[in-house]
Amino acid sequence: MAVSAGSELDLGVWTVTEDKVRQYLNAVGDEQPAYFDLAMAPPLALSAWSLGALLDQLALPPGAIHSLQGLETYRGVRFGEEIRASAYVTSPRQRGNLKFLSAGYTLTDGAGEQVQSGKSTVLVVDSAEEESGGTKSPQPPITKGGDSGNGGDRYGSMPRVSRTISQERLNAYAQASGDGNPLHLDAEFAANTPFGGIIAHGMLTLAFIGEMMTAELGQAWLETGAIKARFKGAAYLGDDVESWGRKTGDNDSRVEYSVGVWNPASGQDLITGSATARSALA
Repeated sequence: MAVSAGSELDLGVWTVTEDKVRQYLNAVGDEQPAYFDLAMAPPLALSAWSLGALLDQLALPPGAIHSLQGLETYRGVRFGEEIRASAYVTSPRQRGNLKFLSAGYTLTDGAGEQVQSGKSTVLVVDSAEEESGGTKSPQPPITKGGDSGNGGDRYGSMPRVSRTISQERLNAYAQASGDGNPLHLDAEFAANTPFGGIIAHGMLTLAFIGEMMTAELGQAWLETGAIKARFKGAAYLGDDVESWGRKTGDNDSRVEYSVGVWNPASGQDLITGSATARSALA
């Protein structure tokens, strides 16, 4: 890690253009009209751009994988707005030869007001123990497929988003997000990792939940959406994956959902989490 824990990082300033949003949407396959009807960026696009900028400064080892992701949107970001991103990194946690690194980010507008904040945790394998002759520790706790799901019980009335994982899509997402991890792009590198082959970016599969939430809530999601997600499994090239979601609560201020992405062929979860947004627009 190239920066010290606790230090604040300036991730730069960018303008949220229609072309930049369109590139992201094409990469993830999202064709919801709300973004262009409202001239607003998807919340997960803002998060993806922030993480891409953060990766440039963290200098993580090749093959680091996403473990947890959260974000909270305070208002929608319109095309043409200039956004500043900053971040901080916490002290790493070690478990055997597994190291967990967490970083939080904040996005502010031209007036210095927060528009979004988030936190990411990534997992890297520390090879120092093995190189010094120590006992080999367990492999990362994310494997092909992940934990078994709960079949049809997962579904409510929410729209489902289905995608096939292709190398073309991974290449496009790497360009749109700035995440060039070779685990997603380099077959030779990926073959020599515990995964045994190329897997999809975690934030790419999380984008399918973002599309589902936009289809369900529209403007309310773009302006007030929040999500907490755990990455439990890997999507491989050729896998067909699908989002799922069901409403779990609704009160005067927020509507709540249980959400995820799974592999219907294996019945296994790739992402599980929760999402909320304002119940009704003011």
